[in-house]
Amino acid sequence: MKREKRILKMVWEDLWVGLGLVLVLCAAQFIRSSQWNLERLRELAASSFPDSLILVSAATLTLMIYSRYSAYEPLKIFMGYTRKGVFWDMQLVKLLSALFVALISGGAMVFGRWSLTIWKDLSMVFWGFVLMMLTQGIEELLTILYLKTRKQWIVLIAIVAACAAIGGFVGYNTTALINENDFSGIQISFLFLQENPLLWLTVSAAAYCLMGYFSWKLLKNLEVRI
Repeated sequence: MKREKRILKMVWEDLWVGLGLVLVLCAAQFIRSSQWNLERLRELAASSFPDSLILVSAATLTLMIYSRYSAYEPLKIFMGYTRKGVFWDMQLVKLLSALFVALISGGAMVFGRWSLTIWKDLSMVFWGFVLMMLTQGIEELLTILYLKTRKQWIVLIAIVAACAAIGGFVGYNTTALINENDFSGIQISFLFLQENPLLWLTVSAAAYCLMGYFSWKLLKNLEVRI
């Protein structure tokens, strides 16, 4: 039970960062608008919220991976946790965090469009889930490689890119609110993936498994420094 609570706590920490950012901006836009009704709420939920949540969460989840592996996970290993246990706990946290973000995005899309929601819309949520898993896998591999080599530049590019994405999103929409413009949700499209979804899914799964394999190999032989 203690392990389950620890994992759920980490998942909650992952969720509220990205979800909080998008919710605050959406709530500010809803309050600022002159239409305080269900239709306006559904419009925001369908048009702006899902895409923005997925991409902002993809950025925040990478930062959470870096912060845990660079600060907390080595400490847990030093205190007696097995490397295998630490690694598989992180895999579960990554999966659940991305899954909950995708479910929240899909739920918002269904709420906003009701019967108008089509497979193409929900497939965006699925590919968003794949995107979040891949970005977490990349950051995990880069962070463990950084811990192995102690070369900061290895993770610096990913960290700067994630921070720039979050800062750009928040800054642009805050400016839009101040200027009384509409909330500018991020619009993403995975239409090119739908032309051959099985191929892209296979490539994504293979890439993720390879990153996981190399991450474990590096972590298994990692010298813990506190």
